[in-house]
Amino acid sequence: MRHLRNKSFGSSTFRKTFLSYTAILLIPIIVFSILNVQRNVMEQKREQYGKHAADAKRIADSVDNKLNELKNLGKVLGDETWVNKLMSNTNVFDGEFDLTKMLEIRKSLRNALGTLNFLSFGAVIYPEKKLVLTPWGEYSEDVFFSSVASFDEETKRQFDESLPKYAYYTIMQPVDMKLWDDPKRVIPVVQSLEVVNNPRAVLLLFIDVAYFTDFIQRFGGSEYESIEISSQASSVYRQARTSSGDQHSKRASYTLVLPSQASDWRYTITYTDSTVIGIQNLFSSLLAILISALIGAVTAFLLAKVSYRPLSALLNKLSGAVRNDDSVSEYRLIEKSFDRLMNEKHSLQRTVEDYESAAKSNLLLRLLKGYFTDDQHMNGLIKFGLVYREDMYYCTMLISFQTIREISDLEIIRKIEVITIMVAENVLNHYLLQYEMCEVTNADKALIVSSGQRFGEDGLIERIASEIAAEIAQACDIRPDVFHGAVENGLVGISKSYYAANESLQVALFSRGNARVPQEGSIQKNVDYYYPTDWEVQLINNLKIGNLDTLTHILNEISTENRKRQLPDASTVKLVSLLMETMMRVLHELNIDAGIYAKQFESKVKAANVEALWSYVIEVGTLICERMRFSNTSSTMEVGGKMLHYVKENYTSTDISLKRLAYLFQMSVPSVSRMFKEVTGINFNDYLCRLRMEPAKELLREKKCGVDDVALLVGYENVYSFKRAFVRYEGIKPDQYVQLAI
Repeated sequence: MRHLRNKSFGSSTFRKTFLSYTAILLIPIIVFSILNVQRNVMEQKREQYGKHAADAKRIADSVDNKLNELKNLGKVLGDETWVNKLMSNTNVFDGEFDLTKMLEIRKSLRNALGTLNFLSFGAVIYPEKKLVLTPWGEYSEDVFFSSVASFDEETKRQFDESLPKYAYYTIMQPVDMKLWDDPKRVIPVVQSLEVVNNPRAVLLLFIDVAYFTDFIQRFGGSEYESIEISSQASSVYRQARTSSGDQHSKRASYTLVLPSQASDWRYTITYTDSTVIGIQNLFSSLLAILISALIGAVTAFLLAKVSYRPLSALLNKLSGAVRNDDSVSEYRLIEKSFDRLMNEKHSLQRTVEDYESAAKSNLLLRLLKGYFTDDQHMNGLIKFGLVYREDMYYCTMLISFQTIREISDLEIIRKIEVITIMVAENVLNHYLLQYEMCEVTNADKALIVSSGQRFGEDGLIERIASEIAAEIAQACDIRPDVFHGAVENGLVGISKSYYAANESLQVALFSRGNARVPQEGSIQKNVDYYYPTDWEVQLINNLKIGNLDTLTHILNEISTENRKRQLPDASTVKLVSLLMETMMRVLHELNIDAGIYAKQFESKVKAANVEALWSYVIEVGTLICERMRFSNTSSTMEVGGKMLHYVKENYTSTDISLKRLAYLFQMSVPSVSRMFKEVTGINFNDYLCRLRMEPAKELLREKKCGVDDVALLVGYENVYSFKRAFVRYEGIKPDQYVQLAI
């Protein structure tokens, strides 16, 4: 142990922990540094983009301002008096335009055009008069377009088509021209000086591309790589900066596109992406990583020491199992411990599953023996996945292998059981019927067949029984006996069908000489009336707790079933007398004077009125239930009902007692005892014993667990208390009961 403690610094677990913490600390630092560099680059990109966007907008605004000046020039000239007078179709104003006036007009036109420093020249054209006024003088259209400004034929044709038509502000595509035989590249701009379809005066301006380039270079700045102006998918102007070498051309670039606010132009400006990771950023990031790595290593060592301390303490506790085996690692110790815990967990899960399976089987057996349900019991059915309702139809089938009882090979028996389960599933699924299977003491398997619709007509049940027997025989060469009862409606119909199938089984066994000791809950032999022992037990219990609804239900079911059998009057009187004897025993146990009821019943027996006998039995049962239900005040009965509910829900708990109830309901132990007896008619211990004995008997008959386990499952702290209670309740020991159930 001392060796295990001293080697913590050099143990592989400590080293792995230290390295893990180091990685956990360093990875975020490295990631943060990378993200920081990336953030700086993105910030540079955003700043650069914002700067370039502002520059592009400035360039676009500068050009738009010039275009707006062209628009304003047209408005100014359109308001000139001489322009309007020359548009006149009369000769009224001809005398005004002498040489002096024409010199003034030329000077005015020259001054207006001169304010725009990127125009080659401009002219006012009068299409109807074929007259052109320029800063140089007055010309006819033919002379102007042939001697002053000459264009190619296509451009001249476009002018001839566009000048006579109204154009508020039209910028044409760049063209080549000769101005006084001097070649130029210009962009024509046409503005009508009169707002009519066929204007009488048109302003024709020519933007000099060379002047425009100089303007862009002066006002565009030095940031852009290229500028392209386009109109309707056609390039109007393009300018690219000259680059030295191929290095500039290989750099990444991006474009900004801005629409013109003064025309249909669109500005596409390309900028070079000059963002790079600076040496300063890299150096600072590397320095931060190195410093953080040192701090992280120290921190990781301290965290590893702190984290390893509880692990070391745990290992000290677990190392006893491998005290002499130093080759076993710490994690191997923990792995072995967890394996042991997992095995214990699986064992516990199997125990719980076995218990739930036993509880479900117990519930199915109660249904077979006669289960008169209330809301609480219906919830129990749903808990185990039994979707049974009172409006459904049921039929019970018993599969018996009595002819092969001499087989002792467990493998063969297990094979037969598996085949039986598979065959039952295939056959019943074929007929679209639901079923549940359980083991019973008087046969090998019981099938509870159910459906929401009535079934069994036209010999369906007989065919199902025959097919099950035939398929089992074909699979394992052993043909079982398959007996069935009638199809019944309601949950109690399960019990009726079961007892009918059991009667058929007992008759078959008797005829073969294999009749056994009558089982718990069977119908008494040598009688023709229907009164199962289990129904009698439930009748007694419901009388003692004052459950009138369930009592009435039981009596009605007994009456209905016996009426179906068309009993003779003597048998009916015998049956009703047995029911009355049961009620007399209950009255005696409850310390109630039963003499008057016995005398009244004897008088009715002498009268031989069967209907009166049934009515009187129901009347006596009602009186007993009413006596039990209303023998105390409403508030006391409410508390008593809560006590009764708690006992029903927790009777399998070993700590349930009068003292426990007194603590829960804030009462004294004598008060609880007295109230419980007033509510149930019997004392607490007898009631608790009754609740525990029924499931105990079912578990003993199933033989899935020993007497010790049964005692714990039904709520007894030790097997000795269970055996004493069982003998007091049943009259025999649990071991003897198991032997009788074979």
